[in-house]
Amino acid sequence: MLLSKEGVYILENLEGDPKWWGGRIPDALLINETHPEKLKLWKRKRLLPLLNKLLFPACWSLLLLALGILFTLLDHRTNFSELIGATLLLMAPISLGLSIIHITNSHEDSKPVLVLTRMLSNTRIMWFLISIGLFLIGLIIRPVNIMFWNLMIIPSFILWLEWFVFGSFYFSSPGAVWLIKYNPKKDLPMEKLIENGWEWVSDKLNPVNSPIAIKKSKKSILELSSLKYNDAYFLILSWWQNGGVRHDPFVSQKLRGLAVPSLTKRFGYNISDFNLNMLDGIEFLEKYYSNQR
Repeated sequence: MLLSKEGVYILENLEGDPKWWGGRIPDALLINETHPEKLKLWKRKRLLPLLNKLLFPACWSLLLLALGILFTLLDHRTNFSELIGATLLLMAPISLGLSIIHITNSHEDSKPVLVLTRMLSNTRIMWFLISIGLFLIGLIIRPVNIMFWNLMIIPSFILWLEWFVFGSFYFSSPGAVWLIKYNPKKDLPMEKLIENGWEWVSDKLNPVNSPIAIKKSKKSILELSSLKYNDAYFLILSWWQNGGVRHDPFVSQKLRGLAVPSLTKRFGYNISDFNLNMLDGIEFLEKYYSNQR
């Protein structure tokens, strides 16, 4: 199969990551996959599912949150410092956020900076700053007002919930990249790709081991990149979501965003169907394709 280790691909056959549930691709996934005509010569490389990796971080960060709430509510009745509860409250969402970034790095060529940027976008940055600000005030000033310490529960809980929904949504959809061997001796058709809506992001016409061109939509980016392994060269297509995670564009809608759908929909998360027009221009790469075996 196409194995990947430390960013290196080895092409033998393409049936998915060997860590998939004992090495077997689920039937529910197979019957909900499609293969577009424009990519008939390309091969799907299924990426290892990430949702199961979120289970333990979500559980122990929730435990920290619960302990933080308990200590915060009881600190004034015990001899414990109020900072114990405040520290636990802050650690809960931050530990979950760091876990999400770490999990995304389970895939090669990940974009942790993009993940962090999206995690702190919208109202999440506000709740993050409020949590940090209240903690610093408590650390420096040490207010004696009980309500101040109890107030820290609200932003910490909301931030934890925001990041839990963020990770659950983006990690619950199947991920894949599409690739094909090609001949790198000729310059790639930059002008043809640009005419078909691609944005050339390389400073070369035959880049290796780097992004080549991207095509943006409202909620995602289709990226064309290249990779060299030994004497073989590959073109790679990746569909990046706003959350900095790659999804497979060619699976049915019902397989996307399956985790806690009631929460993800309430928080406004959704994945649109892939517009096949985004593949326009790929046909001009066909003369560069080389033998797959």
